[in-house]
Order: sequence, then C-alpha cells, then structure tokens
Amino acid sequence: MKNFKILLIALLAVVSVSSCMKDDNTYVDDSAAQKARIDSTLRAQKTILAEYAQENFENPVYNDSLQMWYEVITPATDNSFEYVISGYSFVPVTATVKYKGELLNGTVFDETTTATAMTIGRGNWIQAFERSFWPKKVTINAVDYYPGLTPDGLKKGQKIRFVAPSPWCYDTVVKDKIPANSPLVFTIEVIDIKSTL
Repeated sequence: MKNFKILLIALLAVVSVSSCMKDDNTYVDDSAAQKARIDSTLRAQKTILAEYAQENFENPVYNDSLQMWYEVITPATDNSFEYVISGYSFVPVTATVKYKGELLNGTVFDETTTATAMTIGRGNWIQAFERSFWPKKVTINAVDYYPGLTPDGLKKGQKIRFVAPSPWCYDTVVKDKIPANSPLVFTIEVIDIKSTL
C-alpha cells in the first residue's frame, strides 16, 4: 500500500508538470533576438560615433568590422612583438599600460595615472578594450578573420584613442558612472607588452 501511494504521488506530479508544458513545441531562438537587438543598436549609434570621431580625433580611421573609430596618437617605438594564435584565438598578453575611459560627454569613468599591468585575452575586460590590442586581420586555416582594431595590433610605445559602440562595452548594463547603452571612448598608451607563454 505504501508503494502504491508513492507511485500515485509520482504519477500526479508527472501529470501536473506535463499539463503546464506548451503543446506547440515552439523554440524561441534567443541568440537571433540578441543579434537583432545588437544590430539595431549598432545602426542607431553609427552616425553618433562617426560625428564624435570627426569632431574629436585629428586623424580618424574607421574599422568597419568592429564599427569602431580610432586614431594613432603616437606610433609604436618597438614593432618586434608578435601576437600568437592558438587554435582560433590569440594567446593572452600581459600589457603594461596607462589608460583613460570616458563617456562621449567627456566624463571620465576610469583612469590610470601610473603604468598598470593587465592580462588581455582572458575576458577580464570589455570586448572593445581587448579587441583594441589584437591585429585587425588574421588568417587561420586559409580563412580570414577580423578580430582586432589596428593593422598590427598594439605595440610597445604606441598610444591610441578609440570610440566604441555600446554593445562592445557594457551594452545594456549600468556600471558605476556609465549609463546603459553608452558608447565609450578610451585612450591607451602601451608601456610594454609580452606574451603570457
């Protein structure tokens, strides 16, 4: 009798759960909705970023694969560093940098005044910041990829400034002084850079 009660309770649980399930077996592809939202945001911010770059950068360059504008303020003093690819990604690098992050209205939300060592390539930083380090084009197994911002990636002594759309920054998240959906401006000076291998 005890086993019958347990079996009856289990059967009732299965029936009640299955009655709550949808009958149409509909699958919502959240990644497609997310991509559409990001594409819409990128389109909406494209003109704003172009205007900002034209008004605030001396020699603006547009990276169409990332939809980011940048300018090289100081060229590299040492071009010997080479980025290394392992599989389909770059081997992380340790970069000693000075940087400043700003909103489009000039509000500074983060800044280092002394050289700070950081590891780039482990997802510790927002996408725009990390991608500013990588070379613009790499070829893996005869296929071209466009992961980075500048032609050769950031090198020792180089200083750049770039403006990035919000999906490559904090996107819809409010972060301290940064409102949701905020494009961001970064200035990065590379004091030193080396591979973590």
